[in-house]
Amino acid sequence: MLINKCESRRYQRPLTLMLQGAISMTIYSKSNPPIGFYVYAYLREDGTPYYIGKGMGDRAWYKAGTEVGKPVDSNKIIIIEQNLTELGSLAIERRLIRWYGRKDSGTGILRNLTDGGDGTSGNKRSTETIEKMRNSMLGKNIGPQSVEHKINAANARRGIKQSQEHIQARVNACKGKPRSDEVKLKISMSKIGIKRGSHKNKINT
Repeated sequence: MLINKCESRRYQRPLTLMLQGAISMTIYSKSNPPIGFYVYAYLREDGTPYYIGKGMGDRAWYKAGTEVGKPVDSNKIIIIEQNLTELGSLAIERRLIRWYGRKDSGTGILRNLTDGGDGTSGNKRSTETIEKMRNSMLGKNIGPQSVEHKINAANARRGIKQSQEHIQARVNACKGKPRSDEVKLKISMSKIGIKRGSHKNKINT
């Protein structure tokens, strides 16, 4: 989306108004973040924002995975408002995203993928993303686990020693819980033909 000079001035205006009289934003950094919840923006070289977000601590300086990348120049990371309640930061984030609009929805210049406020409202996944998610699930058993899967899982757990704390926690969790007739029958059947202490004298073959 190309931005002419008039549009550029229009998109800069809200930030300019909000920052009038504010202390220089360069006082904030990853090691010296703003107080409380805050709203931040990532700026392009022409001064227009390409991302609006809200956070706490070093959130504005930390991005991972598929998130929109932060500017290389740390001076392009600005704090619009700080020392906010979470509700207040969400409201400002929503207002600014609505003002600037989103590139993915064809309404503006931001690379945000949501309308802000809760992190999911208005989220639109691209066709490519949907296809990748579909392909990643192909061949996976989403429903009840098969007998083969259960056997493989049981075999994988064999030989793994559990700590006394873990064993005691499982015992405590079962105390006072009545067992169904089906469970009692399974326990009884599993012990048929097994002598007490015989498991201690097994010979490795």
